[in-house]
Amino acid sequence: MKPPPRSLEEWLYRALMESPRFHHYVRRVHAKINRIPMHEEVHKTMEAGDYVPTRAHKFNAFRIIWFDEFKRSFGFGKR
Repeated sequence: MKPPPRSLEEWLYRALMESPRFHHYVRRVHAKINRIPMHEEVHKTMEAGDYVPTRAHKFNAFRIIWFDEFKRSFGFGKR
């Protein structure tokens, strides 16, 4: 929990730093100055359904799992 602000200036500073609109404004100004294209979906994350593994990914995963099972079956590896 934050202690109460000691002055009006500190309260205004905290309010500004916690404001999402202020950060959006600063991000837009920074992008404009540095000629960075501003995209609205900055925080787009990859969903699990968006990932499409290739044949190489599938083969590599199979190889790793098979090799681990082989080592465990015959007692090789870490003990």
